[in-house]
Amino acid sequence: MMEITMLGTRGSVPVNGSDYQEFGGATTCVRVRTKDQGIYLDLGSGIVGAECDDNRNISVLLSHAHLDHLIGLPFFYALTQKNRSIDIFLKPRNSLSLRHILQYLFTPPLWPVGIFDYPADVHMHGITDNFKIGDVIVCTMEGNHPGGATVYRITSDNSSMVFATDYEHNTAIDKALIEFSKDCDLLIYDGQYSAEEYDSHRGYGHSTAEHGIEIARECNASNLLITHHAPEHNDRVLTEMELAAKKLYNNISFARDGMKIVL
Repeated sequence: MMEITMLGTRGSVPVNGSDYQEFGGATTCVRVRTKDQGIYLDLGSGIVGAECDDNRNISVLLSHAHLDHLIGLPFFYALTQKNRSIDIFLKPRNSLSLRHILQYLFTPPLWPVGIFDYPADVHMHGITDNFKIGDVIVCTMEGNHPGGATVYRITSDNSSMVFATDYEHNTAIDKALIEFSKDCDLLIYDGQYSAEEYDSHRGYGHSTAEHGIEIARECNASNLLITHHAPEHNDRVLTEMELAAKKLYNNISFARDGMKIVL
């Protein structure tokens, strides 16, 4: 069994206010709980204030190192726990290792505390291929995003989910993603733009709900969850987009901060 919680579903920058109550305004963070593991996909501002997995091993899978996906890391409560071990995974980019990236980010004057100065015991891992975290199988593929981004497939007890955020569709990569996501129980997909907006945002590294539907149909995903909402898309806009998408595909929802899914 996997329990999936959408802690942050916004793209680019956190937003707040009365127009962002239903879908939320925190940037990307997804928690996946199994019996023994607490796995976090990205550490955007959605991690701030999240309860800790006290009885589980903690691992963090970073899709890439853009700031909206790392902005919550300094405030990750588990870092403050003296006897806590945390494993962080990221594919090296631009010849920079995860250690180099985080040591640069956690350096005065950008931040007063180094990543290894926190009480927790932090371990960093470069991703080269598929691997296991306890009894959880983690598969990876390269997505399509400026600077690169990793798509993850997580499998536990015959249930599987695919995390494909910061992903821009195109024919060649879509075929690989469809094969990678084949028969998954849940596809979490980047839908930052409406179909009308996408034409003026080609090359930005994001996609649409409509293309997510095409991929979900082709890969036979049981459920499709659209995330990485544009900061200017308030509750009214996202509600209208979700209703339009449901007319095209029954098993689709737009992600909301705090939403839980059990597989």
